[in-house]
Amino acid sequence: MNRNTIIIILSLLLSFPLLLSSFYNVYAQQGNQNQNYPLAAENITLYDPNLKIELVTSGLDFPTTMAFLGPDDFLILEKNTGNVKRFVNGTLNEKPLLHVNTNIKDERGLLGIAVSEKKEIFYENTFLIENKKITHNVFLYYIECQKKNQDCKNRIYKYDLDNQKNILVNPKLLVGVPSFPDPSHIGGIIDIGPDENLYFTVGNFQSTIPSKIYKTKTQNFEDGEPVDGRAGILRITQDGRPVGAEGIIGNKYPLNLYYAYGVRNSFGIDFDPVTGKLWDTENGPKFGDEINLIEPGFNSGSDKIYGIWGATELGGMLKNKKGDGIRVGDNPENLVDFEGKGHYSPPEFIWIKTVAPTALLFLDSDKLGSQYQNDMFVGSADGGRIFHFDLNNNRDGLVLKGNLTDKIAHDKAEFGDILFAEGFSIITDVKQGPDGYLYVVSGLKQSKTAKFGAVFRIVPSATTTATTNTDDKLDTGQKQQHTKENNSNTIWTITNANTTAANTDLLSNQENSPKKTNTNVLVDIAPKPSNTTKTIDVKAWDNLMQQKLKEEAIIQ
Repeated sequence: MNRNTIIIILSLLLSFPLLLSSFYNVYAQQGNQNQNYPLAAENITLYDPNLKIELVTSGLDFPTTMAFLGPDDFLILEKNTGNVKRFVNGTLNEKPLLHVNTNIKDERGLLGIAVSEKKEIFYENTFLIENKKITHNVFLYYIECQKKNQDCKNRIYKYDLDNQKNILVNPKLLVGVPSFPDPSHIGGIIDIGPDENLYFTVGNFQSTIPSKIYKTKTQNFEDGEPVDGRAGILRITQDGRPVGAEGIIGNKYPLNLYYAYGVRNSFGIDFDPVTGKLWDTENGPKFGDEINLIEPGFNSGSDKIYGIWGATELGGMLKNKKGDGIRVGDNPENLVDFEGKGHYSPPEFIWIKTVAPTALLFLDSDKLGSQYQNDMFVGSADGGRIFHFDLNNNRDGLVLKGNLTDKIAHDKAEFGDILFAEGFSIITDVKQGPDGYLYVVSGLKQSKTAKFGAVFRIVPSATTTATTNTDDKLDTGQKQQHTKENNSNTIWTITNANTTAANTDLLSNQENSPKKTNTNVLVDIAPKPSNTTKTIDVKAWDNLMQQKLKEEAIIQ
């Protein structure tokens, strides 16, 4: 069997499970991949000729999410190692700021991060001396188990960032949600809202045939198990307390923590910078991936509804005698509403065939051109795609054209108007940097000899300036044609020497700094920049992998 055949088979093996269900066991796939090739035979492609992709850093062991401390300074998590790493001034610190013992079975692991600047004065415990080196609160979301794969909880801890020693200290447990034996549908995303409270996603922990313990009221089973924190978007203060004296859908703990419920699983939440309203992505079973506008008390409909169709107990689509899906309408009757405090509304967008949507981001910047400012970007696991959406004038819906005016993408042929980029393998996070550009975390496949998780940045092309005319929207078909015509292969790297208040200490205390390593593993073998191409040739990564394997064979 030749190399191309192997790569095609690997690519199919990676994508097929995702087409069967949305993002289930996506995290688990990373540990089960064929170890011989770090990438499938696909290119990273950006469908805007005015933009280009840069490689920020690589060599990460399945990165999940990232959070910026300042320009050219961010923290990033590795799911399976339990390491919190810091990238600062163009270099990834080899020594982690923190290592946590997290359960990594399937979708479990070190999953979510959020940061906020310290506002209160932090004193040393003994002498009450002000410590100006404690600069940030760092919130980590991961799964802990008392026994192997048993007695598990989704937990959020609050840490202090000691910027002088470059470590995370003073852990404080804020919340823990009991996680059932099935290690799927974990959630794991955390964000800080405009109200400065913490918002986090919790899945329904279930991908098997549902038994009684997997049926709760927040999964829309009226006679289900008591509310326990599953299947929703929850909200707490940065000290771990409930927000306000009364909850949105109930006052008893943990119901008083719920901001939304009926959520099967979500890997992406963000707040509209214009309205302050929350949006999310949600993974359906074998159909019905969603984008939702989340009002307080929102009921997404799971486990009874996915997309706009009723669901069977096993997660299949309810169909009539003709084989058509049964639509539920805007006011379905079989949902739990917690005495009228909860409310259902249909999704603002649906992929009828699952793409496993992940991160969701509003770009609060005009650095890529004002035509993208305040727009929504959504990553996916299937195909490593980034989808781009404009919002309507009221910012309560998406601007959709052509075949998408029904708010449904029936297949890949309808992606054209919303496809911004693809080929990032599995996208686990999308963030806006302090520089206003778009950062993409790609949980690329691993090997035994090298790690190929990476962070990319999308910026204006070197020979052009970002479009500033909001009416100058490029037709996606033209973008794709332009991209294919300019198919020279380039890997872009960043050599930014910016410093920040948070990273100055690292520069002034080099003797105490952890050992650093240059993480641009492609620098010696990758094709050199020739023009402003829009594609990255990943064959260089495969070549590197083979080179590493040969070296290891010689050593052995």
